[in-house]
Amino acid sequence: MKRLWPKSLIGQLMLVVALALAAAQLFNFVLLYRGGENLRYSEAIAPVVDRIADAADREPDFRPPPRRGRGGRGRFRLETQNAVLAEGRAVVPHLERRLSDALAENGVSVREVVVGEGDWAADRPRRRFRERGPRGGTDRREPPKLYRVSVRFEDGQWANGWMRLRGRSFAAIGITMVSTIVLYLVMLLTMFWFARRLSRPLRTLTHSVDRFDEMETEQAPVPVSGPTDIAHLIEAYNAMRVRIAAMLAEKDQMLGAIGHDLRTPLAALRIRAENVEDETERARMVETIEDMSHMLEDILSLARLGRGSGSNEKLDLSALADSAIEDFRDVGSPVEMEDSPRIVVAGRSSLLKRAIANLVDNAIRYGDRAMVRVRDDGESVFVEIDDEGPGIPEAALATVFEPFARLEASRNREQGGSGLGLALARAIVRDHGGDLTLVNRPEGGLRATIRLSRA
Repeated sequence: MKRLWPKSLIGQLMLVVALALAAAQLFNFVLLYRGGENLRYSEAIAPVVDRIADAADREPDFRPPPRRGRGGRGRFRLETQNAVLAEGRAVVPHLERRLSDALAENGVSVREVVVGEGDWAADRPRRRFRERGPRGGTDRREPPKLYRVSVRFEDGQWANGWMRLRGRSFAAIGITMVSTIVLYLVMLLTMFWFARRLSRPLRTLTHSVDRFDEMETEQAPVPVSGPTDIAHLIEAYNAMRVRIAAMLAEKDQMLGAIGHDLRTPLAALRIRAENVEDETERARMVETIEDMSHMLEDILSLARLGRGSGSNEKLDLSALADSAIEDFRDVGSPVEMEDSPRIVVAGRSSLLKRAIANLVDNAIRYGDRAMVRVRDDGESVFVEIDDEGPGIPEAALATVFEPFARLEASRNREQGGSGLGLALARAIVRDHGGDLTLVNRPEGGLRATIRLSRA
């Protein structure tokens, strides 16, 4: 059932209106059918009641005059026996109840009412009933039905006659179906136009929300349109966008100030450390200052991601990955790359190169060596970095991407790092519309996979 339910606003509105209209038309059709049936039976029973009432007012020994021509069709004759039983006809209980109720409502007192089935083809010629249709054409309806009627009065005599029930007309059903189709077309087309008009400002708002990370602060707000509720929503979004843009601008300004204020004392410390006479102490101080500088750069890079500070360009992903591991090769680190075809992606080379370098650095540091490959499955492109280390516990795979999260409990940078490498790499990849995943390989080691879209 959920698969049949549309997901769009237009689809849901049109489906709800269609179901409600179908239920209303079904109810109307039932009422129309019942009304038509009641009218048919009333038309058949009313003349019978009149003739039985006339027969009840006659003297007991009255016999109606002989019929001349066709003037006597449908009259009832007073007889001493039940014609329905005498002719062996099957009784029709629901017509007996209807005729009895009609006689009682008209004050005609009778002892018994018996209605039997007739045969239109066999009884019509003898009774000279004519099949009448509307003037000017044929009536698309069922053939009429004849019923034998026997009514017993209080004095024991029977009034025997015939009752004609006209057939059901199919013209009314056709008219109802045509009117339903026309009503559906008018209602659904009107609802479609209204739903499109209603959803247009929502689509504009959705498009603006989707590209919010690419917005400039001076970009024009979303035009306010639509019903009052939607207009208020758009106004609230425009106000929120202005506030968020102001906070992001303030954050960028603050980060720039922090970076400037911290780099200056770090540079001063580096100069002072060079004047330390103890070579071992001097090397430790310089290493600590470099670690602080790297950590500061990682924090600032992570905080600035998602602000659309640069434009994408077409890149050869295989060449980019090879360039990212060049620095590791220069220092003799155990890293290899499989031959890969030229695959073009859209992105910022400096950021993607940094993400790959962070993953290669982790593979070398914790997994002894790194194997890099670039592949294409036709829809997406992948950069896979395998290592030969112990892997990561399954319970920790979801938490290692958090900033400052480290599996190694100590704060030693050589073993535990700053805890920002994976967080920064995933943030860069997601900023390019992709994703970064970690999987323990069955043969041992860890595989980090970057998935990006083709250019």
